[in-house]
Amino acid sequence: MTYLKELFYRWFRQNLIRKTGRQFQDALDDEMTETFLKVLLYCMWLNFIIDPNYRRNIRDFEGKYEFRDKAGGVKEFVKFKYGMMWLKEEIAPDADLTVTFKDGRALRDFLLSPKQDILKSLLNNEVTVRGNLNYLLKFAFLATHLKLEFLGTIPK
Repeated sequence: MTYLKELFYRWFRQNLIRKTGRQFQDALDDEMTETFLKVLLYCMWLNFIIDPNYRRNIRDFEGKYEFRDKAGGVKEFVKFKYGMMWLKEEIAPDADLTVTFKDGRALRDFLLSPKQDILKSLLNNEVTVRGNLNYLLKFAFLATHLKLEFLGTIPK
């Protein structure tokens, strides 16, 4: 039974990745920060639902993230609690971490660049962070893990 369950997860995840991977890639090429961030968060949420190994990364983790751009057009709230992930379009005054991006390119470079350099982004004022930086590192790990899974280069 466990073998069949694993086969189902693998099949479902491959089909999901194929379909959402196209959207994800389109959002990477898109200059709109909001579209990119929403697709990234939605893909993370879907992967948490279907992949027990990915879900294990937040099993005992609790955190509230707020993402926004400097222009004020983007506001996304992500909450991790009880091994689950919730998404909302709002501003959260009690967020553990607030990340403000200069523009869409800064967001993509910050979260998904091949040579991810968080300190460089902070020093170049492409990203402003308020809160605990450990939360930022956790989110960057989850986003990078998702990217590697989509590209098929995640180590087993």
